[in-house]
Amino acid sequence: MYHCHVHFYLIGRGDGIFRVIKGMEPLLPITHEFWESDELDMALAARADVILADLRGMTAEAAGLLLSEKRPEAELILLHETGRSACAAPFLTGITDVWTLPMPEPELRFHFLRWQQSYKERKDHWQTNQFLEAAINSSPNLVWYKTKDGIHEKVNDSFCDTVNKSKKQVEGRGHAYIWDVEQDDPACIESERLVME
Repeated sequence: MYHCHVHFYLIGRGDGIFRVIKGMEPLLPITHEFWESDELDMALAARADVILADLRGMTAEAAGLLLSEKRPEAELILLHETGRSACAAPFLTGITDVWTLPMPEPELRFHFLRWQQSYKERKDHWQTNQFLEAAINSSPNLVWYKTKDGIHEKVNDSFCDTVNKSKKQVEGRGHAYIWDVEQDDPACIESERLVME
């Protein structure tokens, strides 16, 4: 089981919003730690896993600054007043979510719980992927998963060693490329069809 400690950076007035968020229980095995400031602190933004920025009283450039200073994998949630979405529009591709204020407490709890569930789901997925990688890579036999069209989705280390190609080169490619032949082997195609049936 993994453990994940999430550092939140809460920027702006918050008006009780941050109090509610800090009072909500994390979903195990995740724990939370909160840093807060009224004004933008780039050092905290650069260290945070999740940034919640209350843009009221800030310029639109504040969102741009946060995007440029945050770590690539860090999430940014912008909080702004109704009717001010144009302020966030230039940054929509780089942010995780936009929450419109004012927001009743039950709705805020709903949004934060949904974020927690989504975050935990991504971490659970990461763990499951680690389990799969460990299981298939510990086998000396060739292991591969293919689409019905014969495209390799996932292979193990033994497979890569045998074809003398990296996973990046193999995954997403078909039989002919992987085995350095001109066309797919009809016998291979037929055996795969039988296996799928």
